[in-house]
Amino acid sequence: MKRIVSIIGGINIDIKGIADSESIESDSHPGIIHFSSGGVARNIAENLSLLGLNVKLFGCIGDDEFGRLILKRTASAGVNSEGVIKTSAVSTSVYLSVANKNMDFHYAVNDTQRTSDLVTIDYIRNNSPVLKESNMIVLDTNLNAEALNEAVSFANENGIPVFVDVVSAEKSARVKEIDGHVDFLSVNKAEFRKLFGDGTVTPDISELAKEKTAKKYKVIILKKDKDGADALDIAAGRVHRFKPISTDAVEVNGAGDAFNAGFIFSILNDGSFNTAGKFGICASYFALQSLNSVSEKLTKESLMEVYNLYSHNES
Repeated sequence: MKRIVSIIGGINIDIKGIADSESIESDSHPGIIHFSSGGVARNIAENLSLLGLNVKLFGCIGDDEFGRLILKRTASAGVNSEGVIKTSAVSTSVYLSVANKNMDFHYAVNDTQRTSDLVTIDYIRNNSPVLKESNMIVLDTNLNAEALNEAVSFANENGIPVFVDVVSAEKSARVKEIDGHVDFLSVNKAEFRKLFGDGTVTPDISELAKEKTAKKYKVIILKKDKDGADALDIAAGRVHRFKPISTDAVEVNGAGDAFNAGFIFSILNDGSFNTAGKFGICASYFALQSLNSVSEKLTKESLMEVYNLYSHNES
């Protein structure tokens, strides 16, 4: 029987500008502009569906061309989007990023608040019969603090593991307002510093476990870009470290979401934290090879091939 994952959060169109040059000067640079279905929640949903899980997506899109494009792509991957709000009251959210030839990420602008505001406490409660069937609930901080807290409380009350991606340092404060327990918190280096202070990218797990702000998390997943990732097992006081797979990236947006999906896929198939981190690294490798925010080449079979090679090289 397929594991069921319910995912609530950001759904948007990604507009990616990639310059042909290595320059970081403020100027108009030749390059490419690529449109892709995106959003943290949506990207995780598509990745997990491609890996064979039963995925249900919740969030909000506008009744417009971008919204229809996103739904078509998401449905083609097998994601159940019946619970997504479709409205003419707002436009579909947009995420705009700019990078140079070296994939140095310079700036991003997210226009997501208007759709996120429609994902309310009542929306969470109205979908509770479907959410209750989940083997895991995945959330991102595109949700406002009230909706995020409601979803975590619901998961805790029903004994459902909950996974939260922090999305950005600017939105990290929303997880501080969570009253309940979070099984998995996924952050990048900037988000980690915002939440837990100016620690290094190899934090002292024994000291972190003592911090009041860290105690409500079972595992903190620290994604370190070109330096790989760590899984900080707060309860056990142990750190699992994962080296990256060396590759020339085509585009970097979506790699963190793919890591999350690989990690979740492994956990729901009874993998250890150590195994889950390896699957996360391997899934992110696929995202780095695609201009789209989710790789069209990702399947359970292709992921296993890369995982077996990665594990062999690590042993």
